[in-house]
Amino acid sequence: MSPKRRILLGFAAGAASILTMAGCGVTNQQSSAADDSEGPFYAGKTITLIVPFDAGGASDTFSRMLAGHLSEYLEGNPEVVVENVPGGAQKEGLNRFARADHESGLHLAMGSGGIIASTLLDAEGIQFDPDDFETLVAFGGGMTIFGSTQAGIGSIEDLTTSAAPVYYGGLELNASESVRVFALDQLGIPDFQPLMGYDGGGSITAAVLSGELSAGNSTSSHYLTNVLPLEEDGEITPLMTQGYVIDGEVVRDPALPDLPTMPEAYEELTGERAEGAGWDIYRALTTAQTNLLRNYWVHADAPEEAKAELHEAIAQVVEDEDFLREAGELLGEEPLVQLGEEADVSMAAVRDLSAEQVQWIKDFIAETSVR
Repeated sequence: MSPKRRILLGFAAGAASILTMAGCGVTNQQSSAADDSEGPFYAGKTITLIVPFDAGGASDTFSRMLAGHLSEYLEGNPEVVVENVPGGAQKEGLNRFARADHESGLHLAMGSGGIIASTLLDAEGIQFDPDDFETLVAFGGGMTIFGSTQAGIGSIEDLTTSAAPVYYGGLELNASESVRVFALDQLGIPDFQPLMGYDGGGSITAAVLSGELSAGNSTSSHYLTNVLPLEEDGEITPLMTQGYVIDGEVVRDPALPDLPTMPEAYEELTGERAEGAGWDIYRALTTAQTNLLRNYWVHADAPEEAKAELHEAIAQVVEDEDFLREAGELLGEEPLVQLGEEADVSMAAVRDLSAEQVQWIKDFIAETSVR
């Protein structure tokens, strides 16, 4: 096993051990009892997995791949079908999940860590409570910041010495984007101008290529599959990553281990530690966003037998070499994996933000929006 595989699967291994010690014994007993009477809980049934994005995107494609493997490992091999419910920045899909029948155990949902932050910061239209969801598994995914050689950005240092304004592009100045804007704003760039409103990673990349933007961002998987060839051609410059958070500390993205994290870039350029209220919030929201890029939930009040079988099957899926290979080919990197309770710890990092921290984020977004 490669060093990269060991790093990426370290999260899953610990959680799987906990599951084995704490739950699998009970699960096996329950399954045996079911076999003696009515058979596996899911035999002959169809599970609906709600994905709050359009069909054909990375999250939809990944979810369909996961659904196939989940069906294979669930006792009774039920069909797992994906229902796309886009709209409202994931809110429509998760509202639909909250309204679905809880007692059947036949509904699952996918959502990103960003929607968890929205329940605290942008609650309009939200008709669900994340505390009503039980996490089966979360797949991480990093965020990469890259610069435009056309705009004269060939290194991190060029951001702070540019005679021209440094324009950074994103989709929307929400909680997730605000921490990246905050970190860049702290680097000491003389004239830093965040520009929001781009409609996707492709449009951001095109704007960086043309020099319209000095820097942009993408998921690390998008970077590896779509942007890396541009780096090799000298058209863009990789600058830094948002990083993952392990034990409260921001660590480098295993997919791009040579790039510093944003806190590392700050410390390199300023000689100061990345400490204080803003950096504490950066770590909390990064935990939600990158550690929990794709979460898969069941209703917390679904039947215990159903939840036990789902947890057991997911624990087997994330150790399946074929699944990991397919995930790596699809995303350009093997995803970081957190199971059940371990993912809940990451989710708590943002769910436990204080009222003062939530207000700090709101104030930062409001102040930055009027620049």
